[in-house]
Amino acid sequence: MRAPETVVGYVRTIADGSERRFIGHNPAGGAMIVVLLTAMAATAVTGWLLTTDAFWGSTAAQHAHSIIAHGVLLLVLLHLGGVALASVRHRENLVRAMVIGIKRAAGPGDVA
Repeated sequence: MRAPETVVGYVRTIADGSERRFIGHNPAGGAMIVVLLTAMAATAVTGWLLTTDAFWGSTAAQHAHSIIAHGVLLLVLLHLGGVALASVRHRENLVRAMVIGIKRAAGPGDVA
């Protein structure tokens, strides 16, 4: 994962339409992977806690689990939107590239 300043800077370039194409994950995509994995782990942990004697029937734990799980759904939608936006902006089918493991070769201005 890249430094937070790098991720924020990249998101700003997305907003003004000047983001560069990355051969691997762009800074926003890399950060999203870390956030999604963390949120999914938190969902699993809070779900497991609900099965323990200490948190069985705890409305606070149930509420936390629900909020985190719904947050994961929102993150997935945001991620899909980012993939769609990058696919359109860079004229490249990123879903296809993820399935077959091949992206268009780096061109001038691309980040390898």
